[in-house]
Amino acid sequence: MPPPLRVAWVGDADEPQAGELERVLERGVLIHFFDAHILVGCPSGAGARLDALGIAGLLDAVLATSGGCLEGWPELRRLLHAMEPEVSKEAHVREGCFGRLRRKLTEPHGHSGHSLFRKFRFALSLFSLFHILAIIGSAKDVYLEKFGADATIMGLLFSVISFWSPLTECLVGHLQDREVLKRCFPVERWGRRAPFLATHCVIAAVAASAVYMPPSNATGPLEVWFVLVLMLSYWGASSCVIAFEAARQEIYPFKEERIVVEGLCKYTMMMGGGCGAIPVLVLMADASMLHRLLFVFYILLFGLVSLEAVPIFRDAKAAPLPEVPSEGQEVQSSTGEAGGVLQILCEVMPRCGCCRRKDQRPPKMAFRHLMAVKFWNGAYGASIGSTLFYYVTYVLRLGGWERMQVIVGGGLLAGVTEVTLNWIYMRVFSAGDVRLDMTGKKDRKLLRYVVFSRFFNAIATFGIIGWAEPSIFMVFLWAVTTRFGLASFSFWRVSAQCWLVDEDCIFGEVPGRRRQGVIFGALAMTQNFAGAVFSSLTFLGLGLAGLQTVNCEDQCKHLSTKQIVDSTGAVGECIETCFLGVIAMQPDSLRWYVRAVIGFWAPLCELFVAFHAWKFPIKGARLRRLYAGISQSRGEEINLTLEDAGAPHTGKSKIVLSVEATKSNNSNKMRRQNTDGEGLLWRLAHTTALVDSWPGAKSLSVLFDINEAAPLDMRRSHRSTAHSAGEGETSVDLSKQVSDWAGIIPSTRISL
Repeated sequence: MPPPLRVAWVGDADEPQAGELERVLERGVLIHFFDAHILVGCPSGAGARLDALGIAGLLDAVLATSGGCLEGWPELRRLLHAMEPEVSKEAHVREGCFGRLRRKLTEPHGHSGHSLFRKFRFALSLFSLFHILAIIGSAKDVYLEKFGADATIMGLLFSVISFWSPLTECLVGHLQDREVLKRCFPVERWGRRAPFLATHCVIAAVAASAVYMPPSNATGPLEVWFVLVLMLSYWGASSCVIAFEAARQEIYPFKEERIVVEGLCKYTMMMGGGCGAIPVLVLMADASMLHRLLFVFYILLFGLVSLEAVPIFRDAKAAPLPEVPSEGQEVQSSTGEAGGVLQILCEVMPRCGCCRRKDQRPPKMAFRHLMAVKFWNGAYGASIGSTLFYYVTYVLRLGGWERMQVIVGGGLLAGVTEVTLNWIYMRVFSAGDVRLDMTGKKDRKLLRYVVFSRFFNAIATFGIIGWAEPSIFMVFLWAVTTRFGLASFSFWRVSAQCWLVDEDCIFGEVPGRRRQGVIFGALAMTQNFAGAVFSSLTFLGLGLAGLQTVNCEDQCKHLSTKQIVDSTGAVGECIETCFLGVIAMQPDSLRWYVRAVIGFWAPLCELFVAFHAWKFPIKGARLRRLYAGISQSRGEEINLTLEDAGAPHTGKSKIVLSVEATKSNNSNKMRRQNTDGEGLLWRLAHTTALVDSWPGAKSLSVLFDINEAAPLDMRRSHRSTAHSAGEGETSVDLSKQVSDWAGIIPSTRISL
C-alpha cells in the first residue's frame, strides 16, 4: 500500500476546518504516491462525481507538492466545491441568496488562489493609508484658518515637507528590498512586505492622531509641531505604499487579478478618504478643543484598520525566478544590493551621467515614459488638490457649514459616479485571460480608452472651470465629468507599472533580480517629487496672489466665558461674521489665480499624461512575450496559436510524469541512470484510463520533465557556461548524456 500524502496548509485563515479532509475522502478521492509519481485514484463509480474543472484543480494542487506535502490549502478547498456530487444539486437550489453570496465571496479564483473576500482584505491595506493622508493633507489649511499660522512660513515649511515624501519613497523601497527587518520578522514566516506594513502603519496612525493637537498656538512651537508630525506621518505612509505595490505585483501575477484588486482598492480608498475627511470638515467649521480631543481617538482607531491585511501580505515572499544563473554570473539577490533609485535614473537617462562611456547602453524607454506619466499625473493631482478648497471658499465665496455642504455634495456625486464606473470597469477589463488573447485586443482597448478619457477630461475641465461662470452647479457637474475621465486610468497605470517590474525581473539585465521596492520607490518618488514641486509653487502662488488669513477664533475668544471655546451662540456668530469678512477682503487676483491653476494648467498636465501613456512601449508582441515569460516562470505553458485561441477548453489540466531512475557507474566514473520503461508505460496507461473514465470533454497535457529526472550535474549543464578548455570538454560530455536521456524520454505532449 503506497504511503498516503501528508496535507499541510499555509496561513492561519486557511486552516482546514474539522472534517473537511474526511469529506474529501468520502467523495471518493484518494491521493497517494506511486513510485515518485503522484496519482489520483477514484473507487468504482466515483469518477462520475468529478467534472473536468475539479480534476484540473486537484491536479494543479497536487503539482504544488514537495516532499510529500501539499502546500496551498485554498487549492484543495476549491476542489471541495468543484467535486460536488450530482445529488447535491438540489441542495444548491434550496440554498438561500446569502449562502450563494458567501460561497461566491469565499471561493478561490485566479492564479493566486485568493477568494474575492481575501482580495478585499488585501485591499484594506489602503484604507488606513488614505484615511491618514486625508488627515495630514488638509492639516495646513486647518493650521492657517483655525490656528492662525503665518501663510508665508507655512508655505515654506510645507515645501520642505513635500520634498521629504519623495525622499522617503526611495529610501523605504531600498530598505524593503534589502529585508532590513528580517531579524525581527523572518522572511520565511512574514514575507518581504508584511513587516513594513505592520510596523509603519502604527507609526503613521499615531503621528496622524496628534497632528491637530499642537502644544501651543504661538508662532514657533506651532510650526515645529506641524513639521515633526507630518514628516513622521509621511514616513509611515510611504512605507505602506511601497509595501502594498510590491506585494500586489508578487502575489497577483496577471492583469486580471491586478485589475480586480485595484477595483477593490478604490472602494477601500474611498472609504478611508471619506473617514479621513470627516474630521477635516468638522474642524474647518468648529475647531474647538473638545472636537480635537475626540478626533484623536477617532483617527487612531481607523488608522489601524489596515493591520487586517498583514496576514495576506505574508504571501509576498519572493518574486518568480525564471532562470538559475550560472556560476560565473554575478547576480544581485533580493537580500543583496538591488541597486538604488540613482541606478534607475541612470538607466532612464544615461546621458545625465558625469562621463559617458563608449559602451553606453540606450535608455530604457519603458521606464522613461512611465516616469513621465507619473510625473505629470503627480503635477495634475497636486495642482488640483492645492487649489480646489480655495476655489470653493474664495471663488464661490462660501464659508462655514454652507461650504461644507457643497464639498460633501460634490464628493457624494463624485463617489457615486466612481463606484458605478469602477464596478463596470472591473467586469470589462478583468474579463477573460490575457494569455489567450494572442492579438492583444483587450490590452489595446484598455490603452485607447484611457488615453481618450484623459483627453476628454482635459477639455471638460477647461470648459467648466476655466471658461464657464463659477457656480455651485458647475462644481457639481465637474465632479461628475472628472470621474468619467479619471476612473479608468488607475487600471492601466497599475497594469503598466507591474508589467515594467515583471519585465525587469524576467528579461532584465540580471534575470531573477528582485528589486520591486526600488522600482516602485522610484516611480512613487517621481510622482511625489512632481507633486511636491507644483504643490509648493501653487501654495506659494496663493500668497503672491494676495491671500490673507485671520484667526477668527482668537478674535472672538473674548466672548466666551469657558476655557474651551464651543463656537455656539454669540461666539459662533462672531466667527462666521469674521470669516465672511476674510473672504470678502481677498483680491480678485487670487480668484483668477485659482481658476487658472484648475482650468488651464491642470488640463495641460493631463494632455502630457495621455501622450506618454500612448507611447508606453510594453504592448503588442512585447507584452505577449512578457505573458509567456511569466507563465513559464510559474511552471505553466501556453502553446496556443491564433486558431486555438478561441477553442473551448474545460480548465487547465496538466500531469507531470517524474521518472524514478536507478544509478550505475560506467567506465568513465560518470553517473548514469536507467529507467523502468515498463513502469513508465503502466503509469501512463493508468493515467489515461483514469481520465477517459470521466464524462464530458477533456483537454489534458502529459509532460515528461527531463530536468527533474536527470541528475543534478546534468541539470546544471543546461545553464553552465564554459570558461576554460577543461570545463568546455565537461560540458560537451554532459550534453551528450542529456541527449541520451532525450532519446529515452522524449519531450512529448499528448492531447486526450
